[in-house]
Amino acid sequence: MSNTGTQPAVPDSVRSDSRWKRTEETAETVFSLPNVEVTGHTVVYEDADLRERIVAAGGPDRIWRFVFATQLEFSPSLPFGTTSLVKPRIVTESKREFAEELRERGFEAVEVGDTESVRTDNRKRARLTRYRAQLTLDGETLPVAGRVAAWYDGGFYVAGGAYPTDGLDRWVNDAETERYEKELLDIIRAVG
Repeated sequence: MSNTGTQPAVPDSVRSDSRWKRTEETAETVFSLPNVEVTGHTVVYEDADLRERIVAAGGPDRIWRFVFATQLEFSPSLPFGTTSLVKPRIVTESKREFAEELRERGFEAVEVGDTESVRTDNRKRARLTRYRAQLTLDGETLPVAGRVAAWYDGGFYVAGGAYPTDGLDRWVNDAETERYEKELLDIIRAVG
């Protein structure tokens, strides 16, 4: 569904980097609270450069690495002073939705890991959850890592992504999987 609401501000490091291509822009009801509909305005970017290089080397044509940012809209608006009451539900729902998103993208054996507090670039406290998953291709299993974070900064935001941690050298020798986690965390922290 097309978005008519406000999209979250995606960092310039993604928008201006030719490796990243916006692949989705949606607005959909993500869950409901008593008497309140919660709509997520989401943008998804994929590492199109990595995808093209893997296809050129004879590998599968699929999204290998992606990042997303969501801004939540409440209808009607939340009453003043209730954000701290809603935040635990936002964190729980974002973790559940992200695990489902990974499965829908073809990742298997999705495991939810630890949740910790991190700071965004705006110094807001976010709840960051780690994920592990697998991607099975031609009988070979590639390990995948994912992260999702939720926080409040004048509105609720959810951001995250996933990437293979090993096995891409089968198609491309210069895949820098060790830097993918740092890049993902930098992108998450800069959303807002």
